[in-house]
Amino acid sequence: MDAPGAEEFFKEHTERFEEETGIRVEYDFVGWGEAQETMLSDIVSRSGPDVHEIASTWIPEQYNADGWLDLESDDVAEHVPDTGMFADGALEVATFQDTLVGIPWFWGPRAYQQIDEEIESGGIDGSPDNWDDLLQQAEQYSGDNDYFAIMGADFEPIRNFAMFLWQNGGQLLTDDDSAPAFHEEAGVEALQFYADLYAEYDVLPSETVEWGAADIQGAFAGRQMASTWGALGTVGAYADEGDHSMDDLSITAPPAGPDGERGTFFGMELLGIHPWTDEPEAAAQWIEYLLRAEPNAEISNTVGFLPTNPDGLDTEYFDHDLYRAFDEEVFPHAQTYPQVLGWGEIEGELNNVVFDVIQNAVTGDLEDGDVESALHDAAKVAEQTL
Repeated sequence: MDAPGAEEFFKEHTERFEEETGIRVEYDFVGWGEAQETMLSDIVSRSGPDVHEIASTWIPEQYNADGWLDLESDDVAEHVPDTGMFADGALEVATFQDTLVGIPWFWGPRAYQQIDEEIESGGIDGSPDNWDDLLQQAEQYSGDNDYFAIMGADFEPIRNFAMFLWQNGGQLLTDDDSAPAFHEEAGVEALQFYADLYAEYDVLPSETVEWGAADIQGAFAGRQMASTWGALGTVGAYADEGDHSMDDLSITAPPAGPDGERGTFFGMELLGIHPWTDEPEAAAQWIEYLLRAEPNAEISNTVGFLPTNPDGLDTEYFDHDLYRAFDEEVFPHAQTYPQVLGWGEIEGELNNVVFDVIQNAVTGDLEDGDVESALHDAAKVAEQTL
């Protein structure tokens, strides 16, 4: 983790934790780009920190390399937080092959977000319920800015594709996670719709194909578009801009596809203990401290996510109805990636394929049959990987 504000958080709370327990915590930050390689190197060499942040999609590879202590083992079970407070979806991600590999730390779904004043001044009433509404509202919108925009850079293409796929009733892998399913009819339709939002319907601005998180947050905060979908970071960026207020915004689940689903992506980070630690009890106590309502709410707010401890929503950090909307109206539609060995390779390949399709749509180089062909090529890679 290297988010702005994290350094101040850990400085304050390691001091508080030491005052309370006598246990001294040293901490370090690793950038997201180096995190996966650094963690795997630590696991192979049996070195590195006692406690580590875990990205949920990396769990299978790291578990197979004996990277995580079972948090239900006798060494730590009585010292880690009570797992009864976590939502079922969080525990499903935290448990791999019947092993509790991590404690859910913070999470957040992507919601459809709009600036009500901009939407209304553009002649639109309410947010889109489905894909047809999205197209119709985009056509009717008469504002001076763009109606809708989403990120297109980094690993956003596959996340957006996954959302369109789920909304269209499809899935990334088969039910038993043994084979790809994203190249079937629902996936082809979903990716074609994604591409058509650029090429045919002129809903998504062409420049957004290169946008990352900072770009979309800056554009939304600057009211360059009236709506987007994203996690809490976008809301926070808007609220931090000048005299903007979260009261300006409305939050709903993303528009439903033809299948009637309003699927959206959620990410979750966890805290785990490496099995070579000499201090399992102290490590577990540190995790328990970080999962208390106030620290959990503070760090979640700092990084732009929701706390996994439900009591964190009752703190000053989440004192707004908008957070309840994320939790109560959006989360029920949220899904995440399959937890299978090799998903990292599949994710990278599929992300590249989707980006190429979208880029070709923007440049006018996407031809009939290209979407289906691209997804079938990615499926061959997925089959070999699985």
